[in-house]
Amino acid sequence: MREAIGSLSITQIVIFFLILFSGFMSVSINVNKAYKVRNEIITIIQKNNGFNEETLTQIQEYMTEVGYRSKGTCDADDGVGYKASGYGNATGNNALMCVKQVAIEYETSNKTKPQFPTAAYYQIKVFFSLDIPIINNVFRFALTGSTRKLFYPVTMVQ
Repeated sequence: MREAIGSLSITQIVIFFLILFSGFMSVSINVNKAYKVRNEIITIIQKNNGFNEETLTQIQEYMTEVGYRSKGTCDADDGVGYKASGYGNATGNNALMCVKQVAIEYETSNKTKPQFPTAAYYQIKVFFSLDIPIINNVFRFALTGSTRKLFYPVTMVQ
């Protein structure tokens, strides 16, 4: 009887560590993919000098190519949420990314004649989730980043 109880406890310990290891691997893979997607989105926006329809198409093609499908909610402070396909705002919990254009205002002494070019930067928010195989999505996290300062940025797609 003692051997049966001992093997049962060892089996439980092994199962616990397998679940813990698979959870750790799931988190590390999802975080790595979210960082790659965020960095590529920033690169595409900077390459196109802003966020327009062409930029959105390139980003959506990249996301489908890498199989990125983590979704989240965009708040009012996060900017506009975009779906996997099509244009327009994503409502509720189905936004793949949030993009916000932040205009840079310069303090000038001469208000009538601007001395500096128009500039802006973009804040990006992507999502990743703790996706354990049997339990499914447990937690959802957001990852934010911003582009460098862009001079004369193109108009943003709404």
